[in-house]
Amino acid sequence: MIYCFLILYLYTLYRYNMGLTQIRKQKRQDIIHRVSVIVCAHNEEVNLPECLGKLALQNYPGNKVEFIIVNDRSTDRTPQIIDAMCRKYSQFKGIHIYDELEYFAPKKRAIDTAIGYSSGEIILLTDADGRPGPDWISAMVSYYSEDVDMVLGYAPYEVIKKDPIPKKILALEYLSHASISAASAGAGYPITCVGTNMSYRKKVYLELKGFGPYRSIKSGDDDLFLTLVRESGRYKITYAPAAAAHVHNRPPETWEQFFNQRIRYASKGFDYPFKVTFSLIMYYIFYLLIFVGFIIGLFKQAVFYNTLAVFLIKSLADILFMIKAGFLIEDRRFLHWMPLAELLHLPYVLTFGLLGQIKQYRWADSDKKPSD
Repeated sequence: MIYCFLILYLYTLYRYNMGLTQIRKQKRQDIIHRVSVIVCAHNEEVNLPECLGKLALQNYPGNKVEFIIVNDRSTDRTPQIIDAMCRKYSQFKGIHIYDELEYFAPKKRAIDTAIGYSSGEIILLTDADGRPGPDWISAMVSYYSEDVDMVLGYAPYEVIKKDPIPKKILALEYLSHASISAASAGAGYPITCVGTNMSYRKKVYLELKGFGPYRSIKSGDDDLFLTLVRESGRYKITYAPAAAAHVHNRPPETWEQFFNQRIRYASKGFDYPFKVTFSLIMYYIFYLLIFVGFIIGLFKQAVFYNTLAVFLIKSLADILFMIKAGFLIEDRRFLHWMPLAELLHLPYVLTFGLLGQIKQYRWADSDKKPSD
């Protein structure tokens, strides 16, 4: 049975490799659109000043962009930071939300409110701890050909050579998410994205009536909205791999923050359409078979060698895929850690795949985003 799963896995990777090739072929446009950049901030007095400073330095025509910064029920100095920025720059607009609605998840409500005030044709989103480069807006907008309605982007972790190995592995794992996002978009069925760097035409949001059935779910302002767009079958979605389109992001600083964040990511597994949920279940079962195979292999040598062969073939395919994706997305910093990442990925998937369905997590004080 495990070889059947391996064949299916390799076929999926083959399709994703073809998807990366399609993303590489896309042509960028030299068109200036009216853009509304939205940032939602909940108790972000530490991160927000640098984020707003980066936005103020964008190389984009001032009369074609506005920055809508939403104070989402903050109890620190976030409101004052927003107001000060709005007084300094006319392009910045502040919105303050002080209450919470039972039927509307906080961050989704904040985004919805901001879009209601927006005047841009393109909605561009990042988080308060995002660090976009000066050409971020121009780069993201350049992927909007006439038939493109949504552009997904990459938010690489800010990790340097002096950082400990665990942070480098986390950065590599985040690259793997981006690789799947780009590859699946290129294959015509995008399955994931990050709210730290994504965009869509305003008309798409309005035509789909916002977050629709997902608006009360606390998490998923990014990939669940992507699900709505994709499943409608009416819009073209692509990926922006260029380095100029990246928004740098900080990795979790504590183990508690890391565990809560990853459990939160995994908690939406059964909120997706059946096709996606079924694929995730098959992926989980494949990893479970490998794990069980190694356990049984402690007592049966033949099982051990068969399982090892499957694991090594899978790992080699993963490494080759990640190398191709790393070159496309222009982030090859930690690809040499892939062998170690492959060893850690097995218990990682099994642990968080299970804990995510228990849905026991909390928003740690240092992990203040009201959604991912």
